[in-house]
Amino acid sequence: MNVHPKPPRKRRDGQATRERLIQATVEILSREGLGAVSTARVARDAGIVQSGFYAHFASLEDCVVVAAEHIGQRIRDSIREGLSLLREQGVDDFELVLTQYRRIIGQLEAQWQFVELLLRYFREPTPLGRTLAAIQQSIRDELTQHLMALLKPLGIPNGGRPEAAFLADLMVNMLLSAVQSLRWEPSLNKELVAYLLTVETISMVARAYNWMTEKGYWPDPTQERL
Repeated sequence: MNVHPKPPRKRRDGQATRERLIQATVEILSREGLGAVSTARVARDAGIVQSGFYAHFASLEDCVVVAAEHIGQRIRDSIREGLSLLREQGVDDFELVLTQYRRIIGQLEAQWQFVELLLRYFREPTPLGRTLAAIQQSIRDELTQHLMALLKPLGIPNGGRPEAAFLADLMVNMLLSAVQSLRWEPSLNKELVAYLLTVETISMVARAYNWMTEKGYWPDPTQERL
């Protein structure tokens, strides 16, 4: 008589429970912030007993780090989607840039607790701080690559990376500050914020290019090359 081994149900169930713990932590972080996260709260929201938490994570901080990575991935995906459209149609398309700022601001507002967490802890030398710093760096790197792609046809030395990285820093900081301002000033008009960010972004890129060209740092594409 042949006995077929049963599928590893326990392992699958364990993975599902771990995912529920992560999702519960993500939701608490997004809605209420780090101070509301505890093993008892996370376990309860995930539908397990508190002692079961440690079958999946060595510590609360380990779980928070994984949850932060999940939220960071959502934000990166949102920004990546907007950058792909801008790369196809151009950063000088005012309405397109405005639309993307509206969308990204809305999504970051939904994660405002995470934005505050990022701004508060990303410099700390802790596992959470390092995770948040890596998330911010990855957002910066993607934006830098996007700006370099826009500058590539101009034949700028080094692909314009140092300048693109600096512009990316300014744009990321503007976006995070905008979300903070909307949180601190509930009556602030969100459409005005998106409009001003769009004006500043387009103006900043254009003025930076013109200034660098006038100073001879970047070649003037209108001049015939020898």
